[in-house]
Amino acid sequence: MSLPSELRAALENLRKTRSERPAGDYDPESYAAWRDRIADALESLSTVLLYDEDRRKAIAESIAARSEAAKIRAELDGPT
Repeated sequence: MSLPSELRAALENLRKTRSERPAGDYDPESYAAWRDRIADALESLSTVLLYDEDRRKAIAESIAARSEAAKIRAELDGPT
């Protein structure tokens, strides 16, 4: 079965974004920014997935990624 081009592009975007995960000694803001990019990719993917359950999972993962990014930023902005 051949994948629709929109789905193939969204999956490739998610793979590319995942491969850009900060490695080594990175600052927390760069990790938070990466989690936001993951959330964006998952949201885009959710619009082209074929099955409702897959769409729900992608949206849930997107929400979790944004929540993690917000938590990291809140910790960075907190009292020092």
